[in-house]
Amino acid sequence: MRLRRDIPHTLAGAYALDALTEPDRAKFERHLAECDVCRQEAGSLREATVRLSAVTAVAPPPQLRERVLAAAALTRQQPPVTSDGPARPGTGRSRLMAPRLSVAIAGGCMLVALIVGGLSLSAQHKLHEQQAQIAAVLNAPDATMMTARSTAGGTATVVMSHRDRALVLTTARLPALPTGMRYQVWLMGRDRMRPAGMLPMPHQGMTAPVVVSGVSAGDRVGLTMEPAGGSVRPTSRPIVVLTLPA
Repeated sequence: MRLRRDIPHTLAGAYALDALTEPDRAKFERHLAECDVCRQEAGSLREATVRLSAVTAVAPPPQLRERVLAAAALTRQQPPVTSDGPARPGTGRSRLMAPRLSVAIAGGCMLVALIVGGLSLSAQHKLHEQQAQIAAVLNAPDATMMTARSTAGGTATVVMSHRDRALVLTTARLPALPTGMRYQVWLMGRDRMRPAGMLPMPHQGMTAPVVVSGVSAGDRVGLTMEPAGGSVRPTSRPIVVLTLPA
């Protein structure tokens, strides 16, 4: 997987997972000496990694090992807020070491497994299908990760694969919405905008991954605040718009 990394802040998650090359590690550690926000970010992510390792000490059933792969992988990968405007995703990229990422992913899967353990067989079957879709995108050779800040606060992270014409979206720390309102995902093409699903309710500030298929070159992905039943077309301005890689 390629990780956008032209700004040192974007390396906090990979640093916490020991997933950086030596040049990137040295660069980020120099940055840490000057950035309080990134020190706190890296510290909290390392603590989360330790907790995930403790969870994985209880061996899960084999079929849960890859469930919801993005639960741990799609953490914040963008600079801290420095202005009131939305941030633009970076343009640089680097490779993230797959073995290290897989360790963190396995921990995230265990947390999800604890939450969904009581689901019916039909619901578990749907989760297995979603798991396969997520795994296909994250394991695609052209998978690219990008992030953006919401204009309302919080972040959105996308992993996209042109090969699979699909993306995986998750969010962190979006503002809570009034009763009866939800966040809706939109795929925004050159000549149309189509609904692409509703974000699930957050757990500890993060939403579970949403898979969006049928992605075309030049598309953008956006988030709006909509009635809980969803809308045919947006009824509010997008709080996040991410331009997908060509």
